[in-house]
Amino acid sequence: MGLFSSNFIPIFAALATDKSTQYGRAIGEFWTAASLGYASATLIGGALFQFLDPVYLYVLGALYGFLGILGVSFLTKQGLTIAKSAIRPEGYWSLLKQRNVLILCGVSILALISSSSFNSFFTIYLVDSLSGSRLMAGLAATATTAFGAIAFRIVGPLNDRIGRKPMFLLGAVGYAVYFATIYFVTNVFVVTILWTLPIYPLIQASAAALMSDYTSIADRGKGLGILESAISLGGGLGPLIGGVIADATQLQSVILFALAAALGSAALSQLFLKEQAHSPRTLNSEHVSPAPIK
Repeated sequence: MGLFSSNFIPIFAALATDKSTQYGRAIGEFWTAASLGYASATLIGGALFQFLDPVYLYVLGALYGFLGILGVSFLTKQGLTIAKSAIRPEGYWSLLKQRNVLILCGVSILALISSSSFNSFFTIYLVDSLSGSRLMAGLAATATTAFGAIAFRIVGPLNDRIGRKPMFLLGAVGYAVYFATIYFVTNVFVVTILWTLPIYPLIQASAAALMSDYTSIADRGKGLGILESAISLGGGLGPLIGGVIADATQLQSVILFALAAALGSAALSQLFLKEQAHSPRTLNSEHVSPAPIK
């Protein structure tokens, strides 16, 4: 399923930055739209999970996938067109050998390991450990994505105004504060509210803006694809590590691990993550002629 769901991210993120030199704002607007879709799915999915058989969640996923196919099919040619660049593109290996790209991918992996190691088990923690309801878990997921949509809309311009690195650091430190707080607080309503705080957009939007700075428009899709692979890798390793820790000890220990990973991500970002001066080039100097994405 991940092969299908992740395919659109680097393509549409590259399209978003193609027509604008304000990469932070463009990335923020793209993720705002995506988060609104996630929010609607989790709202409906939470209700289905609470009152009906879980099999209907798969029906809901198939329906959203079919609607996505229809949406792309009705887009005009201009809607799926990216301008051809005069800059010679680099290969994946050349991009991976760049120090800035490797560091960004590394700290992103660590940040996502921190986030996903516990958050993947949040529903279990909320329902089984704190005696919350499944409907509350569904509403919390909806609120998380809805607040995320708002946050992406705000964080995008802040990336351009304040800088990508400060926003990334704020996200990493935010996760550390979040995990430290829920380790000591066990009130179900307080924990649920804390979980809905939109911390992830700080990392996702700033990392994508940084990768856009590091790459030319000719390599934008490849660069964002590499970043998305790193983020997905962190999102996959986190639950694996969290599950091993939870089986060996308890879920509270997973919170401590997530806290340590978040602190590590913040420290490494402060030490090694570099911002690249972004000189807005005109579209005419960067682009030659439009060529549809295939």
